[in-house]
Amino acid sequence: MSAAPAGLALAFPGAVRPPASAVTEADAGWRQDGNGPGRAGYQPVTPYLTTASATRLDTVWIAPAARPEEQVGGAVVADGTLLRSSGGPTGQVRRYDAVTGADLGPVLDVPGRWFGQLAAPPAGRRGGLLVESQTYDSGTGNLLERHLSAYTTGGEAVWDVPLPDEVSGGFTVAGDLVLRAAGTTLTALRLADGTTAWTAPLDGEVGLHPPVADAGLALQTFEAGRTGTGLAAFDLRTGTRVWRQDVSGPWLIAAGGVAYTTGTGGVCAHTAADGARRWCDTGALRDPRSATTDGQTLMVFDANGRAAGFDAGDGAVRWTRDWGTAGAEVATSYWSPVNGGGVLYGVVYQFLLRDGAPVHRVELLALDAADGTVLTRRDLAFDALHGAEPLLLSGDHVYFAALEKLIALGVQ
Repeated sequence: MSAAPAGLALAFPGAVRPPASAVTEADAGWRQDGNGPGRAGYQPVTPYLTTASATRLDTVWIAPAARPEEQVGGAVVADGTLLRSSGGPTGQVRRYDAVTGADLGPVLDVPGRWFGQLAAPPAGRRGGLLVESQTYDSGTGNLLERHLSAYTTGGEAVWDVPLPDEVSGGFTVAGDLVLRAAGTTLTALRLADGTTAWTAPLDGEVGLHPPVADAGLALQTFEAGRTGTGLAAFDLRTGTRVWRQDVSGPWLIAAGGVAYTTGTGGVCAHTAADGARRWCDTGALRDPRSATTDGQTLMVFDANGRAAGFDAGDGAVRWTRDWGTAGAEVATSYWSPVNGGGVLYGVVYQFLLRDGAPVHRVELLALDAADGTVLTRRDLAFDALHGAEPLLLSGDHVYFAALEKLIALGVQ
């Protein structure tokens, strides 16, 4: 992919809506959850999403699941189109115009597959569309197999690998490898053909927390029994374990040679090369969860209706923000936040009782990354909740792949 021209963001300030052709990619990396091997959530392809334009976001189109039995499994934006996976009697990956939402038809249509997480290759790269899937017994509904498959962007099969039937947080593309942890094992598959490059044992269960890669290392958190949570680093080429540390929690991202962990033990930063703790904050948030960083500020949501921004270098608290509704019994985010254009985006969930009746509210929340000011909050108005849908940024659009529909918000 070619780089965006210098000054592009300034040529179209937040008060100006971009042309329809403006949804492009400016980086050469794979399009995947977290938009990079460190899963740091920084999505730079947002020249028209700024602190000014984020105040004018609203829903512009919705793509529901094609059939009642389907559930949306994942989404990525690549080359001006949005790819969305789903599952039902027939698993599909469909393409949509990223600006208008026009349905451009299926890329894949495979009977018996339930498609989940997606990753798309950079423009100009042959083949390589990755998708994780499951197959079920049509009579009993029981899970039969899990698969990781590669297809060309035209829908032709390249390779298919059965996966272990163990709990996993999904896969991460890192260079020429695909990393996936399941149970107590971290595995690296070769992107070219799906063969195993190496496997490495872990000292505990990974749960739903995926691997990340940074500074030539594969990093994975795991439950370490009585000691809490562990983090291990492995040489990305050989799988040799380089170090292992006890850390603050299982949520993990990495960027610029630093691994950030969050959990009941606080928000902490470790040097990726050796695992040494750089800083740790235990007071700004209660039960911090998922995080994102632009390299300057680490932004974190907790499980109690609060978010905070930390200096990525020394951990100094730059801001905190309470966003929960008064009286809410639950105010948290089950989804990984992203950032771009100086704005933090998160999808948040709240539960409260009004006149004895339960109220569920799911919102897109946009905060100024510099000081935490709430720029906008938009009700996404859907009922089905699930914990793995990706949040995406591109051009002047924000996309959320909810369980039963894909929601696109644009600058109005």
